[in-house]
Amino acid sequence: MEAHGTGTGLGDPIEVEGLSRAWRRFTGRSQFCALGSVKSNIGHLEPAAGLAGLVKVLLAMEHGVVPGSLHVRRPNDHIRFEDSPFFLVDRAWVWGREGGPRRGAVSAFGMGGVNAHVIVEEPPRVERGAVPVQDSHLVRVTGADERAVRELAAAYADHLTAVPDADPGDFARTVNTGRAAQRWTTAVHGTGRAELAARLTEIADGTTQPVRSAGRHVTAFLYTGQGSQYAGMARRLLTTEPHFRDALHECADLLAPHLDVPLLDLLHGDARHLLDETRYAQPAVVSVEVALTRLLAEAGVRPDTVAGHSLGELTAAWAAGVLALPDLLRLTAVRGALMQGRSTDGTMAVVHTGTATLTEALRNHPGVEIAAYNGRTHTVTGPEQDIARFCEESPYRTQRLTVSHAFHSAAMEPAVPPFAEAVAGTALRAPELPFADTLTGDCHTAATATDPQRWADAIRRPVRFAQALTTLAGEGPHVVWEIGPHPQLLPMARTVLAEPHPVWVPTLHRERNDQVQLHAALAAHHRATGAELDWAALHAGKNQRTTTAPTYPFARQELTAPPARRATANAVSHPLFDHPYEHRSEAE
Repeated sequence: MEAHGTGTGLGDPIEVEGLSRAWRRFTGRSQFCALGSVKSNIGHLEPAAGLAGLVKVLLAMEHGVVPGSLHVRRPNDHIRFEDSPFFLVDRAWVWGREGGPRRGAVSAFGMGGVNAHVIVEEPPRVERGAVPVQDSHLVRVTGADERAVRELAAAYADHLTAVPDADPGDFARTVNTGRAAQRWTTAVHGTGRAELAARLTEIADGTTQPVRSAGRHVTAFLYTGQGSQYAGMARRLLTTEPHFRDALHECADLLAPHLDVPLLDLLHGDARHLLDETRYAQPAVVSVEVALTRLLAEAGVRPDTVAGHSLGELTAAWAAGVLALPDLLRLTAVRGALMQGRSTDGTMAVVHTGTATLTEALRNHPGVEIAAYNGRTHTVTGPEQDIARFCEESPYRTQRLTVSHAFHSAAMEPAVPPFAEAVAGTALRAPELPFADTLTGDCHTAATATDPQRWADAIRRPVRFAQALTTLAGEGPHVVWEIGPHPQLLPMARTVLAEPHPVWVPTLHRERNDQVQLHAALAAHHRATGAELDWAALHAGKNQRTTTAPTYPFARQELTAPPARRATANAVSHPLFDHPYEHRSEAE
C-alpha cells in the first residue's frame, strides 16, 4: 500500500483509519500488507505526488522489493498498526507472490481537490516462446544531429561490451523499435555483441558517417534469371526470417498442383540435385525471388522501378502488378517444363566484347546466335559443336556456361506457341510502376505487358538487358537491388549505369550466410537513402523482448539570465521573466 503519507500527527492516522475501514469490509487479517510512502525519499511533489507513488509501486513490482521509508524512528502513537491490515516498511522488504500476482495500491490526495486510489496488478507471467537462432542483428542509431548519433553509438558499444549477458537480439529490438526516428541516422549489422560493438565504435569515431533523413529516393529491383540457383539457397532465411518463411511456404502451396516434387524438397531436401533441370530450377528461382521481395516489403523496402533478365522478367512483372502470384508460379512451371522438353544438344557461352565486333565475328558462324546483350559482355547460344568452334576460333575471351539447353535460340522455337496459349488464359494488367522491357529495351506499356505473344517471344528472342538498364537509368535510381539467389546482374549493371552512381545491393550470395548478407544489404540501403525501415516488422515473430539500453544523449545546456536592465519608473517585473519589461501607457 503506497500511502499519500503526509508525515503529520493528524494526517497519517486519518489515512490509515480510512484505509482500515475500507479493507475490513473484505478481510479480518492483520498486518499482512506493507505500508510506505515515497515522500520520505523525494518530498511532496504536490500535483505529481500520486504519479511518483505509482512509479514507486511499478518499480517495486518489477524488482520484487519494496524500499523502506526513510527516517522512521517509531510509528505514530495515534496509529494502532496491530489492529490494521498494515505494517510499516522501515527497511527494504522482499515482495513475494504468495501464490498469486503482486498487487499494489496507490492513494493520491493531490492539491486542487484531486483524490484518487489506484490498484495495480502485475500482468500474468508469459513464458517466452522459442526464439529463432539469429545469424545476424541489425541496429539503428538515430539522433537529432551527428553529435548525438556518435554519442549514442558509443554508449551502445559500451553497453554491449560491459554487459556480458546482454542478448543482442533483445538489445536490437529495444533500440530499433523503442526510439522514434530523428533527422540523422545510420545502421550497422553484426553476428553478435562483439561485432556489433566494433561497428558501433566505427560510428562513434567517425569511420562510419550518419546520413540525414532524405526525401523521396528511387529504388530499383533487378530480378535474376536461371543459372543463379544452387542447392540450399536461402535456407538460413527460412529459419531466421518469419516473413520469408511464410512467403516461401505460400509459394510451395501454390506450386504443388504444377510440380511433381515439393518446392521445399527441391530447395533444401533430398531433391536438391534436380535444381540442374530447367523445369525445377525456374520455379525454385522465382519462389526465392518472391519470398525475398515479400520480406523486403515487410521491412519497408519496395521498388519504384523494376527489370528482370529472361526468367527474372516474369518475377518483375509480378512485382510491377502485371501478374498475380498464383499466375506467376503457374506460368513459371509451364515455362520451365516447355523449355525442358526442347533439344538438349545446345549450350551457351559468355563473350567479352562489344555488340558490333561480336556481330561481325558471328558472320562466319551461322549456327551461333546472340542470346543476351549485357553491355560489355554478351551471351551466345546454339548447338554444342557450333559454340565449341566459335569459342576455339574467337579472338575474344570466352567462357562456356554450364547449361542444359541453348536458351533463346532456334531450339526454343517449339516452346513459343504453347506458352503463348498459357499466357492468353491469364489475367494480365498494366504495370503499376516503371517496368523495363528486355525484349525491346524500352519501358513496358499497358499494351506490351498484357500481350501474351510478347511473353512467349521472350523465350526465343535475345534479352536486351543493357538497353533495358539504360531505360531504367532514366528513373535516376539511388539504390539498385538484385533480387535473387546470387548476384549475376549487378556486375553487368555497373558497366551500364555508370552515371549516376547508385548503391549496388545484392540480397543473397551463395558463399555468404543468408541473414548476414540480407542485413548488410538493409544497412547499406538505410545508409544510402536515410529512408526509415519498418523496424517492428523486422523483429516480428522472433520472440525478442524489450531490455535495458542506454538513454538518449540530450544536448543539455546551462541557461544563464542576461544582466537585468535598470528598472524605469513605470517598469513591471515578474520572477518568471529573465528581465523586467516596460509597461507603456496609451499616451505613450
